[in-house]
Amino acid sequence: MSPLPAALLIALAASAPGAAPLPPLTLDDALALSARSSAELAGARADQDASAADRTNAWSGVLPRLDLSASFAKNHAGPSQPKYVFFGGQAFPVAGGPATTTSDYNAGLQLVQPVFDWRAFREIDRAGAAARAVDRQYGEAVLTVAFTVTQRFYELLKAERTLAVLEATTRRSEELVDRADALFAAGRAPKSETWSARANLSQDRINAEAQRIQVAAARTALAQAMGTRDAGEGLEVVAPATLDAPGIPDAEPPPLADLLERAREKRPTLGAQRALVEASQAAVGSAQAGWFPTLSAQGTYTRNAQNLTGAGGVYDDPTRDYTATAQLVLSWNLFAGRSTQAGVQRAEASLSRARADRDRTELQVEKELADARTRVVTLGRQIGLATDALRVAREALALAGERLQAGLASQLEVRDASLKLTQAELAVAQTRIDHAVAVADLARAAGGAF
Repeated sequence: MSPLPAALLIALAASAPGAAPLPPLTLDDALALSARSSAELAGARADQDASAADRTNAWSGVLPRLDLSASFAKNHAGPSQPKYVFFGGQAFPVAGGPATTTSDYNAGLQLVQPVFDWRAFREIDRAGAAARAVDRQYGEAVLTVAFTVTQRFYELLKAERTLAVLEATTRRSEELVDRADALFAAGRAPKSETWSARANLSQDRINAEAQRIQVAAARTALAQAMGTRDAGEGLEVVAPATLDAPGIPDAEPPPLADLLERAREKRPTLGAQRALVEASQAAVGSAQAGWFPTLSAQGTYTRNAQNLTGAGGVYDDPTRDYTATAQLVLSWNLFAGRSTQAGVQRAEASLSRARADRDRTELQVEKELADARTRVVTLGRQIGLATDALRVAREALALAGERLQAGLASQLEVRDASLKLTQAELAVAQTRIDHAVAVADLARAAGGAF
């Protein structure tokens, strides 16, 4: 039996009271979990379902409609009194009658088939374009959620690695305290050096504790982005292998022009805006339908009787005692108080708005691509600089330690070298993670991995 994926284990462990520590989470596991649990994606899928229903409903304007009607009535007439009827100047007596009760049953079918209705045709086009726009918006939501999860995954990695660097700094400070105590005991350093070393150690421990708060916040932020409620506490992540690959990432992104071309083809938000323009164009045609006639074919079949069943009843032989009608119905509104003109003007204004939104979105995507590409290139160079600085900082700390041991340097020199090493380690860790996030952001802006 194949092992359960880590994402499923996390979901099960999060829902179990008193569960064991969660397994480490890879980036792929986090993305898979968010695809199932994200509230944003659930809302986008609901919008898809609603747009599919609207598209189905739009077809009702051109499909036939069949209605069945039936009525069951009792007609009661009260007794009539005797009276006279005058005819030719003479009065004729008319006897009164008793009360009567009669039954009246009716059953009928009506079939209506639209033949020409410009509004119905354009509504089908509009609903189809609107559905395509919602589908593209779902794709954009997938990209956004995936990037958010990726970003927060790396933010948690950054927080954890920052904590690891600060803890290493604390250990170096502990070693400095021991060394200062030994030098003071040997009479080679003043007592003030031991107090200074202990003050530095306290500050380093405070920094590490403060960073643990950032780690906890990053865990809950990642859990929220994935759509889980109880997975923040104890959540551990595993860095992708490419993040710690040796060397410096030197693969430069494609040129901006190529990225723009790809985004026009693949970026869902651009496809959604184009589909919304198409929907607005169809809405203009739907509004213009008020100037055109409609034509439909209608057929009716009815039966009336005083009995429900039996000979001559309304539900007797359907080939007898019926009335059938077939007709073509032309309807053409010649004047609607200028409401049609107003509807067309409003639809054209909506079309202009949709085109403006499309153009604004294209400019926004172009800016996103340019900014993200610049970050990828710049951060790639910064990784090389930070790596060189880390090598120098390590050598400087080693030299300062040797000088301190030989009595040629003060503890201040070692402390300064230690802080510079801390800064260099943080710079390497954070720049590598920022570069990975920038690559993910560029892929999102381009509509997918490039």
